[in-house]
Amino acid sequence: MSGQELIKLGIQASIFLTVLGIGLASTWDQVTYLLRKPGLLARSFLSMFVIMPVICVCVALLSHLPPAIKVALVALAISPVPPFLPKKELVAGGHGSYVISLVSLAALLSIVFVPVVTSLFGQWFDHPADAPAGKVAKIVLVTILVPLLLGVTLRTYLSGLAAKLERPIGMIGIVLLVVCAVPLLIRLWPLVSSFIGDGTVLSLAAIALVGTAVGHFLGGPDATQRTVLGLSTSARHPAVAITAATSAYPEGKLALAAVLLYVLVVTLVTVPYVVWSKRQGRPAGVAA
Repeated sequence: MSGQELIKLGIQASIFLTVLGIGLASTWDQVTYLLRKPGLLARSFLSMFVIMPVICVCVALLSHLPPAIKVALVALAISPVPPFLPKKELVAGGHGSYVISLVSLAALLSIVFVPVVTSLFGQWFDHPADAPAGKVAKIVLVTILVPLLLGVTLRTYLSGLAAKLERPIGMIGIVLLVVCAVPLLIRLWPLVSSFIGDGTVLSLAAIALVGTAVGHFLGGPDATQRTVLGLSTSARHPAVAITAATSAYPEGKLALAAVLLYVLVVTLVTVPYVVWSKRQGRPAGVAA
């Protein structure tokens, strides 16, 4: 097995463990929370899967950004919540039940939504595009649904064991991610840095901030829900986005670098929002 394959396997394992740790602290009632809040569910999907994609498509069609960045933006806009975002949202004081439910339902929707919308990429970017539903489903299952539901099941039937495993499994996942992600970022940095210095980073930062503002506004009167939707609208699952972007853009490594650049930008520009939200809301916790 090559070093690249080991890094890829390590990142997948780290994501699985991190989401499993979240699931070990969650309940079925939290997973189904949004099904009992149809208004919030509708606003959430409107913000994430309608308004944000429209913003990104308009930017892609009307701006002079590099083609790889345009494709990455649209691919990210149609992707589900990233596996590591729930931790960030909870730290920011986000509503625990909303966090878990939005991750679960957005993941289910993306299995159908991503392949359908990706098929339109050919019309937007003059390249044939096809993100196989099976490949998208595999990513979503391995990185979100299976570990989350496994953790919730263990919490339901073996609550004592789940309580003991939650923290160490989450910590192992984070450490493993750092160990694997740093070499990958170093390897791809020449491509990532090729987009820096021409205004691309500022454009991406502006898009991330607008997305966060849209989600915050549509989150409703509850500050803890506004925080969750704000962060979920601007930050998306990089692995799903890479699958969609590389199917629409012939230079796969450039599309990968573009997705990673946006992930870095949105992580940095939302730090003040996270700090502000934490001060405004109650202390974070999975239960709500």
